[in-house]
Amino acid sequence: MSEIHLFAGGNTAQGFYSCFEDILPPAQRRRMFYIKGGPGVGKSTLMNRVAKAATEAGQPVEFFHCSSDPDSLDGIALPQLGWAMMDGTAPHVYDPVIPGARDTLLSLGDFLDEDAMRPKAKEIDRLQQEISQRFRRCYRFLSAAGQLGKLCGAPYELRKDALHQLAQEWTADLPRRGGHGSCRRLFSSAFTPKGLVDVLPLDGLRVQWVECPQTNCLTPLWQELSWTACWRGLPVVHLLNPLWPEELDGVLLPNQKQLFRTCLPKTRPDAVPLETWTKGDWAAEGSDKEQNYDRNAFELMLQRALEQLTCAKKLHDELESHYAGHMDFLGWQQKLDKVLCQLKASL
Repeated sequence: MSEIHLFAGGNTAQGFYSCFEDILPPAQRRRMFYIKGGPGVGKSTLMNRVAKAATEAGQPVEFFHCSSDPDSLDGIALPQLGWAMMDGTAPHVYDPVIPGARDTLLSLGDFLDEDAMRPKAKEIDRLQQEISQRFRRCYRFLSAAGQLGKLCGAPYELRKDALHQLAQEWTADLPRRGGHGSCRRLFSSAFTPKGLVDVLPLDGLRVQWVECPQTNCLTPLWQELSWTACWRGLPVVHLLNPLWPEELDGVLLPNQKQLFRTCLPKTRPDAVPLETWTKGDWAAEGSDKEQNYDRNAFELMLQRALEQLTCAKKLHDELESHYAGHMDFLGWQQKLDKVLCQLKASL
């Protein structure tokens, strides 16, 4: 695939859940850039410019969107070159591990006019505190939704023989590369100020859908499929559930351009009915009245969480304005030009 779009972190029932270590597996890393600086200093724009240059040079690029603003980037990876760039600021704080020899710190805060910003310190601090409060409220609502979602889920039991058979059927035509394949854990969808957003493009992918109710997960099925693909020596991406990151929503085989994914019942005519591979009657516990109450409460908690993210995004935009207006973008451009020269030399 020439382009992959995913999230490296998500707003979940466990709080902010980081998968930044899987932007590029350690064994593949040749150049790592950790970008520091406040909001509005051009971190996402710099990564987009590098990604554009790499794409124009024929390099496949992986884009990792920000769950707090899906129009911005948290990172990019150039897997064939072993390059990656990532935002190293909170809530995903990362620093160079092998400074100079492999890892580079790009401090965009060096181009801020600090003298001009000092009078705004109290206002910036106020905005930061309000943003943090909104995220704390968001995670409490998501935690409540996570608990309620378990009540809404219909009990079922996956047939182990069927899982193995299905994994074998779906991977029968996959090549055998030898050795053991790599496995990364990332998100294709996340709770954002725009709602639940899925950034993984389906164009060019062969997709196998499996029906699954919203509050259920098919982790054993995706694990069986993943083990089979890894045994064949293929790279695998586990797609984490955006609410319960310990569960899986599907599996992506990027080199084979193949995706295995859950969908809601009766939304896709080509989806495999889950009842084919399960035991049980799929009847949720409790009376109809209790089920409706639980589901309404679940959806209300998700709605309240999204409202907090929307408020946090508005505050963040206001915070960005204090920084962007005092940036020396000529110095920023010189920093970008230096990175682009290094990229050109490595091609």
